[in-house]
Amino acid sequence: MKRVLGSALLCLACATPALADADHPLWYGAMDVGTLNMQNTSYANPGSLTFSAGYRLSRHLAAERGLNAIGDSTRTNGNGNGNGNGNGNGTRTARQGDMRFLAVVYLPLSQKLELFGKAGLGLHSARILGTGGYSSSPSPYPTGNLIVGVGVQLNFNQCFGTRLQYEALGHSKASASDPGADISRVSIGGVLNF
Repeated sequence: MKRVLGSALLCLACATPALADADHPLWYGAMDVGTLNMQNTSYANPGSLTFSAGYRLSRHLAAERGLNAIGDSTRTNGNGNGNGNGNGNGTRTARQGDMRFLAVVYLPLSQKLELFGKAGLGLHSARILGTGGYSSSPSPYPTGNLIVGVGVQLNFNQCFGTRLQYEALGHSKASASDPGADISRVSIGGVLNF
């Protein structure tokens, strides 16, 4: 009986820090809107919308995954000769998105204000769709990238907060021969804890 009681007290002592840290919700969802900055490319910077879900392992650490829907970026090409050899008028549209798996580290500055940093794996897909003399419809080309980011989160109450963040999304390519683009993102969004 003493062994059982001793084991129970040891388990309770080990669980106490976790129970003491459970004064905040464990699961959260977030939606962020932002603009991509694509360097080393002639395509315009598109907007993006990210949906994320996370689990707070503690007050200072969370695991987060999400989907980033990126708007199309189109450019018009052509010299107007229309000779049918691929150099006529047409458009090229960059279509892309990513899925991410991240670890998030929080630094609480107060009960309502937190700084955070994140790092993890992003699975980016991109393709260039063409019309006219540039007609093409290739399959999406996947690229694995390291994602790193920093941000600040303001918690209005236990259930809702807002966050502002910067993320470096790595290098994206639309094909093996594509020189690609370095992508970063600034976004703002809401966080719902439950």
